[in-house]
Amino acid sequence: MINRGPSPSGNFAVICQSLYLANLLLLPGIFFLVLLYYYLQYQQHKLQDGVVEVQVDNNKIRIRNLGIGKVHLIRSLQLSVLAGILLALVPLIVIYFSSQLKSSIMVGLIYFITLHTGFILIGMLNLSRAMAKKLPLF
Repeated sequence: MINRGPSPSGNFAVICQSLYLANLLLLPGIFFLVLLYYYLQYQQHKLQDGVVEVQVDNNKIRIRNLGIGKVHLIRSLQLSVLAGILLALVPLIVIYFSSQLKSSIMVGLIYFITLHTGFILIGMLNLSRAMAKKLPLF
């Protein structure tokens, strides 16, 4: 078996999925902005022979053959938007339009905890798939 170093595309996929989990667990919103920044940087730079270069302060990220990394970036961004809508907006709308405030807060809290846990498990599954250099499932 040949020992190969980690590919830049695989490393970028792991970074994207880690940012998704950090968005859910550590600082919601801040890490979403970092994901959005990576996505916008990817969209702005034209592919030149399969190479995308992103310069952040004095650190240059050079990604060759973004194949799997691009898929993980887009999927983690999509899941972050979906999680934001389902975890923030839906419970607030239900609580706002409910006639029984105490019951709706209790149901909203159970909904939030259950769905948040589900999104974390999806993120962990996709992170493990990124480490194995496979495409994300969700």
